[in-house]
Amino acid sequence: MNRGLAAKLSWTQIDPETARLQSLTARLAEHDGPADVGLEWPRELWSVLEQAGVTRWSISEEFGGEGCPRPLLVQRYAQLAGGSLTAAFILSQHDAGVRRLLAAPGSDVAARWLTAIAKGQAFTTVGISHLTTSRRLGAQPVKAALDAPGIYRLSGTIPWVTAAQQADVIVTGAPLDDGRQMLCALPAERPGMDVRPPFPLAALQASCTTEVVLKDVPVDESDLLAGPASDILSNPGAVGTAGLETSALALGQARAALEALIELAPDRSDLAEPLDVLCENWQTCWAQLIAQAKGKHDTVTPSQIRTQANSLVLRSTQAYLTARRGAGFLRTDPAQRWARQALFFLVWSCPTPVAHAAIRDLAGLCQA
Repeated sequence: MNRGLAAKLSWTQIDPETARLQSLTARLAEHDGPADVGLEWPRELWSVLEQAGVTRWSISEEFGGEGCPRPLLVQRYAQLAGGSLTAAFILSQHDAGVRRLLAAPGSDVAARWLTAIAKGQAFTTVGISHLTTSRRLGAQPVKAALDAPGIYRLSGTIPWVTAAQQADVIVTGAPLDDGRQMLCALPAERPGMDVRPPFPLAALQASCTTEVVLKDVPVDESDLLAGPASDILSNPGAVGTAGLETSALALGQARAALEALIELAPDRSDLAEPLDVLCENWQTCWAQLIAQAKGKHDTVTPSQIRTQANSLVLRSTQAYLTARRGAGFLRTDPAQRWARQALFFLVWSCPTPVAHAAIRDLAGLCQA
């Protein structure tokens, strides 16, 4: 492999688990192809993560987790995505639920779930896109009705819930008629919950992403993580889009495609200049992401990073598919899988400014 180009794809953080992460990523890559064409929960992929203790990374030591610092955590997400975007995506949604639980200090229900998750006794996921970016037509989004002081009932649809059938608790939210919103930890066995069959997605179907329909599901104050409040979106850490974690997944997959391109480069002089530009762009974007993860907010914004990461993962995976020619279009080749999976970043938790920037980029217009 070209050492100069490879150096531009080096990770920023020094990880004491580097060797283990490399082995883990390789094992995920072995299972990613079969999982992509499967229609069921990817047990092999997820068991690889569970056995490696990955689900404890984002949980604080207080509850039995590792308390992995955010800069290192986003790097690990990127590394895992290089082996299997499906596995890394499922983990990111699990950890999104964990982060919302951690953002509820002093909550007894959050503490109980975090402790159980750290012990491997529970699985969480998150369903809050209806409060952020999702505006699905047809299904009525979930709403909360106040039955009595501190007693609520949820009815409607929670869209885009990853691994909903596997979840023991779904972190979700709902607005009330008076405009206030709330977040809660909703146990999966609560009566009135109907987990629908997984959506037939263009890629990442093994994530078993679906919608959950609620009909008069009871919730009381002990289930609440935040609110009711006039604007739960203003609660830092409660909900949000264009997160660094999603950008890390995009850059992880882009890196895998670029490494594959570098392997082709010795026999392809036509790849030299494009590879140099793509690797240089990757290095810049990665440095900006890590700076943000370290709290250096004088750099570019998370939305700008997401815009750049989206563009990079699309260009890198399509470049590799093109370089592989017809062989890359076979379902047995990772090139076509990576190119399909990269489309995910155009639609998942993609804020309007990021989507607009992508459309302008596709139209050949300069991004703002």
